[in-house]
Amino acid sequence: MGMLYRLCIWVSVGIVLGFLGGGVKWAAKKNYTEKQLKAAQKLRRRAAFGLKYLTLLLLVLGFVWCVYFLILGIAAPEQAEYANNMSELIVAVLTVISIIFAFFEFLSRSGDEK
Repeated sequence: MGMLYRLCIWVSVGIVLGFLGGGVKWAAKKNYTEKQLKAAQKLRRRAAFGLKYLTLLLLVLGFVWCVYFLILGIAAPEQAEYANNMSELIVAVLTVISIIFAFFEFLSRSGDEK
């Protein structure tokens, strides 16, 4: 657990440093050509398309397994706590995946309006 804690600390430090570096880069923003902007938009659309189907796949798989654990909890009451914990874990992971997809979709759509 200590190793995971240290990993989370260093990932957090990396995120903060990346955020600060991104702010500096944004402040020193350069102008891109129309061709470069269109290429970046095309790449974002392709990534959003792939991410949408990956998210849909994971949501469907999560639904199937949550139904399984629901039935397990009903059929074997002694397994109810395990089934509940597994369902909560699946929902937590799917929530994070959905948030990542929503953020990427937001970036994709905000880039189209410019």
